[in-house]
Amino acid sequence: MIPKSIQYLFSIPFFIIVCYSVYLLSKYSSIPDTIPIQGYGKNTGGSGSKLFLFSPIILNLIILWFIWQIIKNPGKINFTFEAKEEDLEKANFTVQLVLVIIAIFVTVFTTLLLFSDVVYK
Repeated sequence: MIPKSIQYLFSIPFFIIVCYSVYLLSKYSSIPDTIPIQGYGKNTGGSGSKLFLFSPIILNLIILWFIWQIIKNPGKINFTFEAKEEDLEKANFTVQLVLVIIAIFVTVFTTLLLFSDVVYK
């Protein structure tokens, strides 16, 4: 069973995504139809549709789904040490907490990158 504190903390990235989506939709009409898109390799720059602004949201949701699958089943992660049952429960909680923190950082990081590159300019 997932502790309530982990569930509440895991809702923070979704709250950020919803807030970002609402803000993006409110500003969507003022954003140009083509936006600069950074590339790698031979294509180091270019432009694309403003629909690409929704790709970080989709990527975030995929990452959050993957992290949630790990949080739901922390026992499937093999620890390299022998632990008592009560210690194993604490270790599972710690793993879940670290994964929630990673989910929050990923969401904040991708949202801030998108804001700084496109929406603020």
